[in-house]
Amino acid sequence: MIQRTVRLMAVVLLGAILTACVAPAVAPAGQQPAGTELAAATGEKKSLDLWFNGDELFNKYNDKIIAAFQAANPDIEIVYSPYSNEAYKTNLQVAIGSDDPPDIFFNWAGDDTARFAREGNLLDLTPYSAQYKWGDQLSPAMLAAFTVGDKLYGTPYSQEAKYFYYHKDMFDQMGLKVPETFDELLALCTTVSKAGVTPLAFGNQERWEGVHYLTIFNQKVVGEATIAKDYSLSNDADKLFTDPGYVEAFNRLKTMQAAGCFGDAVNSTTPDAALIQFVNKQTAMYYQGTWIIGSLKDNGLEGQYGMFRMPPMTDAGAKGNQNFVLAGPVGLEISNKTKYPAEAAKFLDFYVSQSSQAALLEDTNRIPVRTDAVDKEKAPAGVVAVAEDLGKGEGTAMWLDVVLENSISEVYLNSIQEVLAGTKTPEQAVQAVREQALKIQESLKK
Repeated sequence: MIQRTVRLMAVVLLGAILTACVAPAVAPAGQQPAGTELAAATGEKKSLDLWFNGDELFNKYNDKIIAAFQAANPDIEIVYSPYSNEAYKTNLQVAIGSDDPPDIFFNWAGDDTARFAREGNLLDLTPYSAQYKWGDQLSPAMLAAFTVGDKLYGTPYSQEAKYFYYHKDMFDQMGLKVPETFDELLALCTTVSKAGVTPLAFGNQERWEGVHYLTIFNQKVVGEATIAKDYSLSNDADKLFTDPGYVEAFNRLKTMQAAGCFGDAVNSTTPDAALIQFVNKQTAMYYQGTWIIGSLKDNGLEGQYGMFRMPPMTDAGAKGNQNFVLAGPVGLEISNKTKYPAEAAKFLDFYVSQSSQAALLEDTNRIPVRTDAVDKEKAPAGVVAVAEDLGKGEGTAMWLDVVLENSISEVYLNSIQEVLAGTKTPEQAVQAVREQALKIQESLKK
């Protein structure tokens, strides 16, 4: 899906039609915040814009949740606007500081949330968290990811993580085993490539698939202590992004390319096309997020694929904790300019209720943030395996383009494409990142 700035609107039926045509999928959750007058008492219809970065499967889920919420709250209308990934990021950046931002919107934890909070664009959800007792229901770690200072600015609903998916039958036919080290992964790629099969699907047209590789490589090679200082721009200027591990992280990506891990034209391949390649067994593996589990099930691959994390790097040059997972929570936030903060918070509470979270797992196979929503006896094996595996990790490497200041992440995103295309060296890529980081660091001092 090529980046575009055209707003992709979904048609939302009004509450009366929804009540007649769509059966509520989940039960109402939460109570009306104290001191809030019900719109029904005055006859007022309160409309809330909801912006989302969602695929077709998730849009169907959201339509169902919105229908159920409106059926239970006929005085509130949710106007749903889904976007493709890159279009969403672009439009939200423009809208969030405008006079007419969306009332409720999807966002990532990390700098995307912290920046909006620093700029005064987010509603403080701390009072509503106490009102609805989110602290007793949702994962403490996920809530912490949306906390800036002592205030909560987002309500997490899912944790997304990154894994290698592989076709079990293809591995069996080629006599392959799950790699236990990064070097074994490289050797596996070479073996599969020599057999005339593309080892890994890779769609970097939208740039974010590439940045996921660099996210985990930076953590494993540079180390979490150093990247924490550099990503937050708190390192000394003469040290900022100077660790040689940053260049080496790019070199590891080049090493994978040289080992034949990827097919041709990865920068012109979309993530959707890469998924199709994997589903059709044109590739043996796909390094992708847990959000594709539902698509794999829909394509008849449930139980036919395995999963493993990016393997540990065992050489002396890898200074990071090798038991980190590549993951990050996602959630909903509210603009501080909304006319209806209490009603918006009520929708957030409905969205993370036990019944909504159970439906999230059932309908999309996304990982919920509340344990009472996961029935291990009924949940797909892949989802249960991910939930258990995430609990074994000793830390989380969050998406690079989420934790970095936006203009710095843009340099990273573009540089990864250029390094893969051979038009920029790893050294030049890191230098470009450092120069932009220094500019932003200096601007923050003013």
